[in-house]
Amino acid sequence: MKRRQTIVYIMSNQRSGSTLIENILSKSTEIISVGETYLLGGYLHKKGPGSAWDWNCSCGSNLNDCDFWKKIFNRLKLKDLEVIKNTKIIYPKGPDKELIKEENKHVATLMNNIYNAVFDITHCSILVDSSKEAYHGISLYRNSQFNFKFIYLKRDLRAVSISRQKWRRKYDKENLSLLKLLLANYIHRINCWFLLRSVKKKDIYNLNYEDFFKNPQEIFNDMSEFIGFNSFSVPDYMELNDDHTIAGTPNRFEKRKIKYDDGWHDVAKKNPFFNFLGYILNKIG
Repeated sequence: MKRRQTIVYIMSNQRSGSTLIENILSKSTEIISVGETYLLGGYLHKKGPGSAWDWNCSCGSNLNDCDFWKKIFNRLKLKDLEVIKNTKIIYPKGPDKELIKEENKHVATLMNNIYNAVFDITHCSILVDSSKEAYHGISLYRNSQFNFKFIYLKRDLRAVSISRQKWRRKYDKENLSLLKLLLANYIHRINCWFLLRSVKKKDIYNLNYEDFFKNPQEIFNDMSEFIGFNSFSVPDYMELNDDHTIAGTPNRFEKRKIKYDDGWHDVAKKNPFFNFLGYILNKIG
């Protein structure tokens, strides 16, 4: 009997470790990871996040030149990739609410077709999408023909905020204060919690980033049972091995030792109010 194909969607704040979890999962022969597919439209048209590495696939090639993505696009039978303008489902509101709803239907259909194409060319039974975005993921879940599961990944909001500020400064983005980033990250977490209430509990795996590093193998074994693949030893390094993923942490191109980074603690201690508020928000959120 043919196994039903599974989508594993990682929902989280930015800078929460989703690329790491995706990369570890991708080492299974049963799993293909594709990165943050909600950014696919931006990567094709070189708009939005991804400018630092010229919107390239993790293999280093432009999506139009990458053998993997060319096969995907051929499967979609599109004469011109210009028709793929948007691949993100957004919350419909305002005067254009109905138009947004129609666009969202189109995007949901497109994403299901992309997932199908990936399964067809890889023959894997599990696909990992680390798009993070809450409404996008929930909408795909509601309109999915696949066995759709969520990994809800949470990391200390102070660590997330400090990391986001560091990378924003590095790439010359607007320098937001740690407090603004902390509150934005908390609101995103609450939004995830609210939207996940409509998902069956059996389809959600709650994963704490800090807990993972306390006992990675035990948690990974538990995660493999939830998803439905044969577990293996957690690798020592995060590295790309013939991967073709979109977006992810800027460090994804480097082979890096998998270890818990506690450097954020020193930064937090220098900002007492931020540190205290972050501690409280972590407790209540």
